[in-house]
Amino acid sequence: SVDLDDYEKDSPADFALLKRAGLGELKRGIYSKTKWGNVRPGWHLECAAISRKYLGAAYDIHVSGADETFPHCENLIAINKACCGHSGAKYWIGAELILVDGRKMSRSLNNIVTMDDLRQSGHGGRDVRFFLLGMNYRKPISYSVSALQMARNTIKKMDTFISRLQTIRNAAPNFPEVDQLIYDLNHAFERALDDDLNISGALAALFEFIGAVNAPLAGGKISGEDARKILEALQKINDVLQVMDFKKPIDDRQIDELIQKREKARQAGLWQEADLLRNRLAGLGVDVLDSRQGTIWRFK
Repeated sequence: SVDLDDYEKDSPADFALLKRAGLGELKRGIYSKTKWGNVRPGWHLECAAISRKYLGAAYDIHVSGADETFPHCENLIAINKACCGHSGAKYWIGAELILVDGRKMSRSLNNIVTMDDLRQSGHGGRDVRFFLLGMNYRKPISYSVSALQMARNTIKKMDTFISRLQTIRNAAPNFPEVDQLIYDLNHAFERALDDDLNISGALAALFEFIGAVNAPLAGGKISGEDARKILEALQKINDVLQVMDFKKPIDDRQIDELIQKREKARQAGLWQEADLLRNRLAGLGVDVLDSRQGTIWRFK
């Protein structure tokens, strides 16, 4: 309920479509002459007009901050119904806020972190997207440098996992559980999304799948055909998440030759030559990872 004493109107459901233009707006010509005086559109009418102009009378999804549900979104729906006979959007989503030190991220509090700020600190779009995906839209997200770095580290681990699969050439299948794991992943991922876009649950299903594949992958039990199936499943998941990188190696042969030369240098104890080859690979955008099973690589 809304206290009528808080509103200078006949009913708390009333709201202004037009507002009297201020001096600055009059000077800039942002007003219309009417029988009520010089006025300009109110916030709610502005949004209704903008969405109608660029999206049409009916569109799929309207997203706003949860703090704008009342009065803004409710008033916007009222305008659309009066104008067009329907609410405008098919789905209205009120996303929760991003918090910094427990306070709403907003211009008024001067605690906004921009994409330019994040790029300058070395974070790419995938880092930010994965960080934002980490919480259900109905819950606030607490922004911190450490949380964003954790998202970046997870992205790197997924990149490494994908790169290891892409380099497999083994022909003999040794991992019969792969089909069941892929089925379980698809089922759990879709079930989580059907549960009010439960992204955290969907990500949990993905990481459980990666964990189940990592052990046989490290043991050399994944065949090229197994790897193809796994990568295909991950690409379908990524159609939703858009955070994984499936860039194919630009030149497998060239990179493999350098890897082999470096491995021979390491075996011969020629550490300076091995380091030079690593640096050369880094110049090609390749990260070299030494493991007990041998050397693997991935694009940065």
